[in-house]
Amino acid sequence: MLKSLTRNVFGIALTWVLILVATFALLHWYSQPSAEREVPDLSGVSMYEASKRLADLGLQEIWHDSIYAPSGKPGTVVEQHPPPGSAVKAGRHILLTTFRITPPSERVGIDEGQDARIATRILETRGFQVNVKEEPNTLLAGKVLRVEHQGQRLDVDARHPKGTKLTLVVGIASAKDVRVPWLVGLSLKDAQGILARRKLALGHVGYAADVTSLLDSSLAVVMSQDVSPGTQPYVAEGTAIDLYLGKH
Repeated sequence: MLKSLTRNVFGIALTWVLILVATFALLHWYSQPSAEREVPDLSGVSMYEASKRLADLGLQEIWHDSIYAPSGKPGTVVEQHPPPGSAVKAGRHILLTTFRITPPSERVGIDEGQDARIATRILETRGFQVNVKEEPNTLLAGKVLRVEHQGQRLDVDARHPKGTKLTLVVGIASAKDVRVPWLVGLSLKDAQGILARRKLALGHVGYAADVTSLLDSSLAVVMSQDVSPGTQPYVAEGTAIDLYLGKH
Protein backbone atom coordinates (compact mmCIF):
# COMPACT_ATOMS: atom_id res chain seq x y z
CA MET A 1 0.00 0.00 0.00
CA LEU A 2 2.91 2.29 0.84
CA LYS A 3 4.49 1.57 -2.52
CA SER A 4 1.23 2.33 -4.31
CA LEU A 5 0.89 5.64 -2.45
CA THR A 6 4.47 6.49 -3.25
CA ARG A 7 3.89 5.83 -6.98
CA ASN A 8 0.78 8.02 -6.97
CA VAL A 9 2.58 10.90 -5.26
CA PHE A 10 5.49 10.53 -7.65
CA GLY A 11 3.10 10.52 -10.63
CA ILE A 12 1.35 13.66 -9.43
CA ALA A 13 4.68 15.39 -8.81
CA LEU A 14 5.94 14.40 -12.25
CA THR A 15 2.78 15.73 -13.88
CA TRP A 16 3.19 19.11 -12.17
CA VAL A 17 6.84 19.24 -13.18
CA LEU A 18 5.91 18.61 -16.82
CA ILE A 19 3.21 21.31 -16.66
CA LEU A 20 5.63 23.82 -15.20
CA VAL A 21 8.32 22.98 -17.76
CA ALA A 22 5.82 23.35 -20.61
CA THR A 23 4.58 26.68 -19.19
CA PHE A 24 8.09 28.08 -18.84
CA ALA A 25 8.94 26.88 -22.34
CA LEU A 26 5.85 28.59 -23.77
CA LEU A 27 6.61 31.82 -21.93
CA HIS A 28 10.18 31.67 -23.12
CA TRP A 29 9.03 31.20 -26.72
CA TYR A 30 6.47 33.98 -26.46
CA SER A 31 9.08 36.38 -25.09
CA GLN A 32 11.50 35.72 -27.92
CA PRO A 33 11.88 38.17 -30.83
CA SER A 34 10.63 35.43 -33.17
CA ALA A 35 7.18 35.75 -31.57
CA GLU A 36 6.98 39.44 -32.48
CA ARG A 37 5.26 40.72 -35.59
CA GLU A 38 5.62 44.01 -37.41
CA VAL A 39 2.27 45.70 -37.91
CA PRO A 40 1.72 46.26 -41.67
CA ASP A 41 0.50 49.51 -43.21
CA LEU A 42 -3.17 48.86 -44.03
CA SER A 43 -4.15 52.38 -45.15
CA GLY A 44 -6.51 52.26 -48.14
CA VAL A 45 -6.80 48.46 -47.94
CA SER A 46 -10.22 46.78 -48.09
CA MET A 47 -11.67 45.09 -45.02
CA TYR A 48 -11.21 41.63 -46.58
CA GLU A 49 -7.59 42.24 -47.56
CA ALA A 50 -6.77 43.76 -44.14
CA SER A 51 -8.20 40.71 -42.36
CA LYS A 52 -6.21 38.35 -44.59
CA ARG A 53 -2.90 40.18 -44.08
CA LEU A 54 -3.30 40.24 -40.31
CA ALA A 55 -4.32 36.58 -40.17
CA ASP A 56 -1.20 35.61 -42.16
CA LEU A 57 0.89 37.32 -39.46
CA GLY A 58 -0.99 35.71 -36.60
CA LEU A 59 -2.69 38.97 -35.66
CA GLN A 60 -6.39 39.67 -35.13
CA GLU A 61 -8.43 42.66 -36.22
CA ILE A 62 -11.07 44.63 -34.33
CA TRP A 63 -13.25 46.95 -36.43
CA HIS A 64 -13.86 50.34 -34.89
CA ASP A 65 -16.73 52.78 -35.66
CA SER A 66 -16.40 53.81 -39.30
CA ILE A 67 -16.19 57.44 -40.41
CA TYR A 68 -17.55 59.30 -43.45
CA ALA A 69 -15.59 61.46 -45.88
CA PRO A 70 -16.69 62.36 -49.43
CA SER A 71 -13.20 61.60 -50.76
CA GLY A 72 -12.84 58.29 -48.92
CA LYS A 73 -13.32 54.94 -50.63
CA PRO A 74 -16.09 53.10 -48.74
CA GLY A 75 -14.99 50.02 -46.81
CA THR A 76 -11.25 50.80 -46.83
CA VAL A 77 -9.01 51.31 -43.80
CA VAL A 78 -8.39 54.94 -42.85
CA GLU A 79 -6.83 54.55 -39.38
CA GLN A 80 -5.13 51.77 -37.38
CA HIS A 81 -3.70 51.21 -33.92
CA PRO A 82 -0.93 50.31 -33.23
CA PRO A 83 0.52 52.29 -36.15
CA PRO A 84 2.39 50.66 -39.07
CA GLY A 85 5.84 49.37 -38.18
CA SER A 86 5.01 48.69 -34.52
CA ALA A 87 6.42 45.45 -33.05
CA VAL A 88 3.69 43.41 -31.35
CA LYS A 89 3.27 39.88 -30.03
CA ALA A 90 1.55 37.20 -32.06
CA GLY A 91 -2.18 37.16 -31.38
CA ARG A 92 -2.31 40.91 -30.71
CA HIS A 93 -5.54 42.72 -31.64
CA ILE A 94 -5.17 45.52 -34.21
CA LEU A 95 -7.81 48.27 -34.07
CA LEU A 96 -8.95 49.32 -37.56
CA THR A 97 -11.23 52.19 -38.62
CA THR A 98 -12.79 52.25 -42.10
CA PHE A 99 -14.65 54.70 -44.30
CA ARG A 100 -18.39 54.11 -44.09
CA ILE A 101 -19.95 52.01 -46.84
CA THR A 102 -23.30 53.81 -46.48
CA PRO A 103 -23.15 57.61 -45.95
CA PRO A 104 -25.14 58.95 -42.98
CA SER A 105 -28.37 60.81 -43.75
CA GLU A 106 -28.82 64.51 -43.10
CA ARG A 107 -31.93 66.69 -42.84
CA VAL A 108 -32.34 69.17 -45.71
CA GLY A 109 -33.77 71.86 -43.43
CA ILE A 110 -34.11 74.69 -45.98
CA ASP A 111 -37.28 76.80 -46.04
CA GLU A 112 -38.74 78.91 -48.83
CA GLY A 113 -37.61 82.52 -48.51
CA GLN A 114 -34.19 81.82 -46.93
CA ASP A 115 -31.23 83.76 -48.26
CA ALA A 116 -29.83 81.72 -51.15
CA ARG A 117 -26.16 82.17 -50.23
CA ILE A 118 -26.71 81.12 -46.63
CA ALA A 119 -28.83 78.15 -47.74
CA THR A 120 -26.05 77.01 -50.10
CA ARG A 121 -23.47 77.12 -47.31
CA ILE A 122 -25.78 75.20 -44.95
CA LEU A 123 -26.37 72.42 -47.48
CA GLU A 124 -22.67 72.14 -48.34
CA THR A 125 -21.75 72.03 -44.65
CA ARG A 126 -24.18 69.14 -44.24
CA GLY A 127 -22.31 67.25 -46.96
CA PHE A 128 -24.66 67.77 -49.92
CA GLN A 129 -23.57 68.64 -53.45
CA VAL A 130 -25.45 71.80 -54.42
CA ASN A 131 -26.44 72.96 -57.89
CA VAL A 132 -28.07 76.41 -58.03
CA LYS A 133 -30.83 76.97 -60.59
CA GLU A 134 -32.35 80.41 -61.11
CA GLU A 135 -36.02 80.99 -61.76
CA PRO A 136 -37.74 84.34 -62.33
CA ASN A 137 -39.50 85.46 -59.16
CA THR A 138 -39.50 89.17 -58.42
CA LEU A 139 -41.02 88.75 -54.96
CA LEU A 140 -38.32 86.28 -53.83
CA ALA A 141 -35.31 87.54 -55.79
CA GLY A 142 -32.14 86.20 -54.16
CA LYS A 143 -34.20 83.90 -51.95
CA VAL A 144 -34.84 80.16 -51.94
CA LEU A 145 -37.92 79.07 -53.87
CA ARG A 146 -37.49 75.33 -53.19
CA VAL A 147 -35.00 72.48 -52.95
CA GLU A 148 -35.23 69.66 -55.50
CA HIS A 149 -33.78 66.17 -55.85
CA GLN A 150 -34.01 64.54 -59.27
CA GLY A 151 -36.69 67.04 -60.26
CA GLN A 152 -38.85 66.43 -57.18
CA ARG A 153 -39.51 69.13 -54.60
CA LEU A 154 -38.20 68.24 -51.14
CA ASP A 155 -39.93 68.90 -47.85
CA VAL A 156 -37.93 70.84 -45.25
CA ASP A 157 -37.75 67.70 -43.06
CA ALA A 158 -36.64 65.37 -45.87
CA ARG A 159 -33.46 63.39 -45.19
CA HIS A 160 -30.88 62.24 -47.73
CA PRO A 161 -27.41 60.64 -47.53
CA LYS A 162 -24.44 62.97 -47.48
CA GLY A 163 -23.05 63.44 -50.97
CA THR A 164 -26.54 63.58 -52.54
CA LYS A 165 -26.85 66.09 -55.38
CA LEU A 166 -29.52 68.69 -54.59
CA THR A 167 -30.80 71.57 -56.71
CA LEU A 168 -31.41 74.88 -54.97
CA VAL A 169 -33.95 76.89 -56.96
CA VAL A 170 -33.37 80.60 -56.40
CA GLY A 171 -35.55 83.53 -57.43
CA ILE A 172 -34.19 86.30 -59.66
CA ALA A 173 -35.59 89.61 -60.89
CA SER A 174 -36.02 89.83 -64.64
CA ALA A 175 -36.42 92.80 -66.98
CA LYS A 176 -38.15 90.66 -69.60
CA ASP A 177 -41.91 91.13 -69.93
CA VAL A 178 -44.31 88.24 -70.51
CA ARG A 179 -48.00 88.12 -71.36
CA VAL A 180 -50.34 87.58 -68.40
CA PRO A 181 -52.41 84.39 -68.89
CA TRP A 182 -56.13 84.15 -68.24
CA LEU A 183 -56.56 81.65 -65.41
CA VAL A 184 -60.22 81.98 -64.43
CA GLY A 185 -62.04 78.64 -64.56
CA LEU A 186 -58.87 76.54 -64.16
CA SER A 187 -57.96 74.27 -61.27
CA LEU A 188 -55.09 75.35 -59.02
CA LYS A 189 -52.82 72.68 -60.52
CA ASP A 190 -53.52 73.77 -64.10
CA ALA A 191 -53.07 77.43 -63.17
CA GLN A 192 -49.70 76.67 -61.54
CA GLY A 193 -48.58 74.85 -64.69
CA ILE A 194 -49.44 77.78 -66.93
CA LEU A 195 -47.73 80.28 -64.60
CA ALA A 196 -44.59 78.14 -64.53
CA ARG A 197 -44.47 77.93 -68.33
CA ARG A 198 -44.86 81.72 -68.57
CA LYS A 199 -42.10 82.08 -65.90
CA LEU A 200 -44.50 83.73 -63.51
CA ALA A 201 -44.80 82.91 -59.80
CA LEU A 202 -47.81 81.76 -57.84
CA GLY A 203 -48.61 84.31 -55.18
CA HIS A 204 -51.20 84.14 -52.40
CA VAL A 205 -54.01 81.58 -52.85
CA GLY A 206 -57.32 82.41 -51.19
CA TYR A 207 -60.55 80.40 -51.02
CA ALA A 208 -64.20 81.38 -50.94
CA ALA A 209 -66.16 80.84 -47.72
CA ASP A 210 -68.05 77.88 -49.21
CA VAL A 211 -64.80 75.91 -49.67
CA THR A 212 -64.78 74.09 -46.34
CA SER A 213 -63.25 70.67 -46.96
CA LEU A 214 -60.28 69.04 -48.67
CA LEU A 215 -62.63 67.74 -51.37
CA ASP A 216 -64.01 71.24 -51.92
CA SER A 217 -60.51 72.67 -52.35
CA SER A 218 -59.50 69.92 -54.78
CA LEU A 219 -62.56 70.71 -56.93
CA ALA A 220 -62.29 74.50 -56.63
CA VAL A 221 -61.41 76.64 -59.65
CA VAL A 222 -59.94 80.10 -60.08
CA MET A 223 -62.64 82.72 -59.65
CA SER A 224 -60.38 85.77 -59.99
CA GLN A 225 -56.73 86.85 -60.24
CA ASP A 226 -55.16 90.06 -58.98
CA VAL A 227 -53.39 90.75 -62.29
CA SER A 228 -55.72 90.36 -65.23
CA PRO A 229 -54.73 90.33 -68.92
CA GLY A 230 -57.66 92.65 -69.58
CA THR A 231 -56.22 95.43 -67.43
CA GLN A 232 -52.49 94.62 -67.48
CA PRO A 233 -51.51 92.47 -70.48
CA TYR A 234 -47.78 92.27 -69.65
CA VAL A 235 -45.72 91.98 -66.45
CA ALA A 236 -42.07 91.24 -65.73
CA GLU A 237 -40.95 87.63 -65.55
CA GLY A 238 -41.15 86.31 -62.01
CA THR A 239 -44.13 88.46 -61.02
CA ALA A 240 -46.32 86.72 -58.44
CA ILE A 241 -50.00 86.35 -59.38
CA ASP A 242 -52.49 86.04 -56.50
CA LEU A 243 -55.45 83.71 -57.07
CA TYR A 244 -58.90 83.43 -55.49
CA LEU A 245 -60.61 80.05 -55.79
CA GLY A 246 -64.19 78.90 -55.24
CA LYS A 247 -66.69 76.25 -56.25
CA HIS A 248 -67.92 75.96 -59.82
